[in-house]
Amino acid sequence: MASYESKERLHEVLDETVDALKEDEAFLKRIASANSSLAFRVTDLDAQYIISFSNGEVEGSSGGAGAATVTVDLSSDTLDKMLKGELSGESAYYSGAFRLRGDEWIAQS
Repeated sequence: MASYESKERLHEVLDETVDALKEDEAFLKRIASANSSLAFRVTDLDAQYIISFSNGEVEGSSGGAGAATVTVDLSSDTLDKMLKGELSGESAYYSGAFRLRGDEWIAQS
């Protein structure tokens, strides 16, 4: 069972994840020239969350999946396992646990 049972709790977890990324100097260097966004559509919670990467900065907010460079459709259980490191994105993709929309080349980066 996911560590969040509501859309609001999911947004809190993803806000915390974005805050941690903002403090990760290696990550910020990696996205120094990035200009893209990643959205999650969590189907069982009817929730959306977008993370934007722009010139070494990262921001997150609820909603906005329609405008993302890459959108990942998945369940809260799959997202929870990925955030905990129990399931890799590659394994989740190839097993059909999530569906990608948008620029797959960016998704692989």
